[in-house]
Amino acid sequence: MKQHIIRLFFLMLITQCSVSLANDSLDLNKSLQPSVSLTNYLGILEDASQQLSLADVQNSQFKTDFPKQESINLSFTSSAYWLRLIIDNSSDQPQEKIIELDYPLLKYVDFYWQINDKNIQTIHTGFARPFENRAYQSKIFAFPVQFPAHSQSVIYLRVASANSFFIEAKLWDPMAFEHKERNDYATQAIYFGVVLAISLFNLGLVLFLKELDYFIHLSMIIFIALVFIAYRGLGAEFTWPNFPYLTQTGVLDFGAITLTAHLLFINRLLDTQRIIPRFDLIFKLLIAINLTIPFLLAFDFTWAKSTNILHFITAVFILTTTVIAALQKQRNAYFLCLGFSILCLGIILTELHSVGILSLNFKIYSLNTLQIASACELLVLTLFLTDRYRFIQQEKLQTDSLLKLTHDKLQAKIEEHKASVNQQLTLTNQVYQMQKLESVTRLTSGIAHDFNNILVSIVGYNGLNTTAALAYQDESLKKDLLFNSQQINTASLHAMKLIQKMMSYSSRHPVDKAIEVRPTIDVIDEILIMLRPGLRKTCQVNTDLDHDCNIQIDATHLGQILTNLLVNARDAMPNQTGEITISLKKIMSHEGICTSCAQDIKADFIELSVSDNGSGLKASVIKHIFDPFFTTKEIDKGTGLGLYTVNGMVHDLDGHIVVESSTSQANKGSNFRLLFPVK
Repeated sequence: MKQHIIRLFFLMLITQCSVSLANDSLDLNKSLQPSVSLTNYLGILEDASQQLSLADVQNSQFKTDFPKQESINLSFTSSAYWLRLIIDNSSDQPQEKIIELDYPLLKYVDFYWQINDKNIQTIHTGFARPFENRAYQSKIFAFPVQFPAHSQSVIYLRVASANSFFIEAKLWDPMAFEHKERNDYATQAIYFGVVLAISLFNLGLVLFLKELDYFIHLSMIIFIALVFIAYRGLGAEFTWPNFPYLTQTGVLDFGAITLTAHLLFINRLLDTQRIIPRFDLIFKLLIAINLTIPFLLAFDFTWAKSTNILHFITAVFILTTTVIAALQKQRNAYFLCLGFSILCLGIILTELHSVGILSLNFKIYSLNTLQIASACELLVLTLFLTDRYRFIQQEKLQTDSLLKLTHDKLQAKIEEHKASVNQQLTLTNQVYQMQKLESVTRLTSGIAHDFNNILVSIVGYNGLNTTAALAYQDESLKKDLLFNSQQINTASLHAMKLIQKMMSYSSRHPVDKAIEVRPTIDVIDEILIMLRPGLRKTCQVNTDLDHDCNIQIDATHLGQILTNLLVNARDAMPNQTGEITISLKKIMSHEGICTSCAQDIKADFIELSVSDNGSGLKASVIKHIFDPFFTTKEIDKGTGLGLYTVNGMVHDLDGHIVVESSTSQANKGSNFRLLFPVK
């Protein structure tokens, strides 16, 4: 019985030793798969001082009793680790294989290949060393090895990194490894292609809308892309091969900025200060702390583990906030919760794994899964922002339509108010003009009565002068005196008739308003003779008269019109020197605009015009020349009633006045064209 127990004990010991040896070595002849996980065949030795040499570790005891898994999580550590791998090739042919360490954030990787305690190959690489040192030009660390037939190879790998890191070692057939590499680069190309397309689309929105929300989202896209460039080793291979510091800190630095952009984005779009006011202080605190991470890591990289914990807390907070907002039925929160949930869960699991709290198989939440979640998040958020832009545009169109309608109503009210004000001003002006005309009428009535008495005296004394002149013996002197006396008498009679016309407009002195029509030519000649003493010899008067044209107007009114126009023409010329032209003609189918009443005119007219080559009239003056009491003359030389009277007399006969004037040096002067309808 005792012998049986001893035999059983030795059998168990031999079996255990066989298992240990089996776990510590790999026979290539028995492994026919394209890739084999080497985790179960690794021996691991911790080098806490980072001073052990290859000779030191060859005689050291390696730990081999690891659970069966594809990766070994070493988290954050200041130690270096030696990995020992024993590979047998019991076949008759040499076999080419590739040993892969699929983790780009290994700062130092030293590869030693020995056969029968003899060094065959030594390679020193890692992201802190030149990219050219890598045995296989790839973003991860791979070592091509040709195992001789019937040989046993011992491979030592020394790995060290200040980052959180894990060991995922595999043995590949070269063809399978190349196929895996092509697929991996293709996956990265697709991911970054999607990121580039989304970035360009959002850049267009930023430039077009110039809104901060779209700029923050564009920043999220850029920095999350930089996170994966650093995490996947693409930075060390392509983007910043000569700056290993960016590879070491890039994941944490860019991750902190990405989460800061996420916090700002959520805070603005969800208006958390209003819907979740208790979270507002936490938002500000997390934003401030995350922004300090790049400076803390630059000062001391031992903050890396704390940074991972901060990323975990931030991701949990973002996920919690979006869920609470979604439960409060916030429209924006549905999109944000959908977009952030997968990525935040991935970040949470990754950070738990990084600090060593979670020890599950890393493939459950691999980097590919995180990148897919990131791409989904970016697509969802881009669709959300596009939908938000469309929603804002619809609201803007509705607001613009409402504003236009309100503007039209206000404009209509303004126009109505303006019309009312203008009408009130017109009525006020009319009342004012009537008051002035009433005053003029009263003044005219009184003056006309007294002036008529004076004219009676003038006519009486002129009759005495005529009687006295008849007694002269000198015929030449007698003729001149009688002519002058006749002109005085004619002028006095004209004045008396004018006084009668003026008094006819006064209710106090009603008179017969019958008109006296005389040949227009005779009236013009009579007025020219009467005004000749008032026109200096330097003032030349030219006439161009059609003797067949007769204006159906009272002779006294016509004389008054001519007198006013001729006196104004004389006064418009410097030193009353120049030319005055009087024209009388018939014009057929004349078209134009009346200067006084602004009415379009088209008819047959008899035109009486008086023109001069004086200083001319400005357009601003022409607009007011027919207003009562408007004058450009000095106070003692004009009343402002002359052209007002002319305008009234012309329009009383359904006539019109066209004023043509120029102040240019080449063609100065004014032309008053009086258009009387042909009757």
